[in-house]
Amino acid sequence: MRNLFAAVLLFAAWLRAPGQTSIPVQFPQDPSRNGAVASLSRGGSTFISLNDLARLLGIQMVVHDDTRKMELHTDMFTVKVTANNPFVIIVDKKGNGSLVQLPVNMIYSSHAFFAPADPFIPLLKNALAEEITFDRRSITVGRPRPVSAFDITGLAFSQKSNGYLVRILCSRKLSDYESFLKPIGNDTWLYITIANARADLNAIRAVPATEVVKKVMVFQYPTSVQLTFRLKGQFTTTEPISAENGNDILVSIHMPSPAQVASRNTHDFERTLQRERDKWKLDVVVLDAGHGGDDPGTIGVLRTKEKDVTLGIALKLGKLIEKRLPGVKVVYTRRRDEFVELYRRGQIANEMGGKLFISIHCNAMPHRPNPMHGFEIYLLRPGKTENALRIAERENAVIKLEQGYQDRYQQLTDENFILLTMAQSA
Repeated sequence: MRNLFAAVLLFAAWLRAPGQTSIPVQFPQDPSRNGAVASLSRGGSTFISLNDLARLLGIQMVVHDDTRKMELHTDMFTVKVTANNPFVIIVDKKGNGSLVQLPVNMIYSSHAFFAPADPFIPLLKNALAEEITFDRRSITVGRPRPVSAFDITGLAFSQKSNGYLVRILCSRKLSDYESFLKPIGNDTWLYITIANARADLNAIRAVPATEVVKKVMVFQYPTSVQLTFRLKGQFTTTEPISAENGNDILVSIHMPSPAQVASRNTHDFERTLQRERDKWKLDVVVLDAGHGGDDPGTIGVLRTKEKDVTLGIALKLGKLIEKRLPGVKVVYTRRRDEFVELYRRGQIANEMGGKLFISIHCNAMPHRPNPMHGFEIYLLRPGKTENALRIAERENAVIKLEQGYQDRYQQLTDENFILLTMAQSA
């Protein structure tokens, strides 16, 4: 029997993926449920087996081996993950869905799905009726939440000398929230988004309107709560802060000063307002055919040059826009086979008042021929920039054809890349 037991252990170890270990899962309220989940360490992140975790938590699990997708069904939500993909879809019982991007991809190994523990456990916490935490050494599943427990329990309003104060009553500290105003007619709409929270919808909808707050709406999403207020009159700024004493969130909204009100009645204000409106009109589209002249771009296996393909697409797209959108002006960074410096392309767009800049390129694999085909989407963001840096450096290597490029362009370091991304977002 001992030899048989040893053989089983050896066989189980042989089935494990390289570098696979385990992390204990503890149930302080019911130690009989204690167990462990398989784990992997990749790139400094700890990944946990969702298959093992679902079994320990009693979550219904549906695995689609053909598409390498997994669905976790709880009483409140359905959580969907895909192998080698960073996106998680969370859908509630009413069909409302949220899409969350993890910092790294899901891993599919040894017929199991592995999720990065640090960002995934908080997502799962919203879908469970039990508290769950991860401290890098173990996973702890706490006592069941009372059905009536909510993070946001109500609202209160108060008039201030320079505006209005909205108090969001919270049962615990919430740290991730934002607010903004949108004037519509004679009213102002206030939007407040609070992440990773659950709201008592009935209690909030029962809050009566006031002289200033004409309407209150609340929407519960799988990973956030949206509060929407219709306010009587004009407000200029809003600022959400955490209450010093307690868990509540305070959102101040400020009325315009007498000077601001007076300026709105002048012709200067109307002209300024019209100029601001015109800035948002999609009236100029800039089409940038990548590469050109001495820069052929990538070259296909049949010697097709990227610069020729991108120019053909740009010219055809321009004709379609002019035909289908007669009020839109089309600007080209080049209309023939010529070399246009990288900085000059941006200058053309700014000089012509471009509202949308479409840069056309063709993909190519580093090694050809290659069976890969299709399209790619790159999301530029601070954080994991290694791949984006490599792509940007390869794409922009053409600047070395320009005279004086060393003085014109910054070195594409991690820090500069993040700054550029932040500037793009702003």
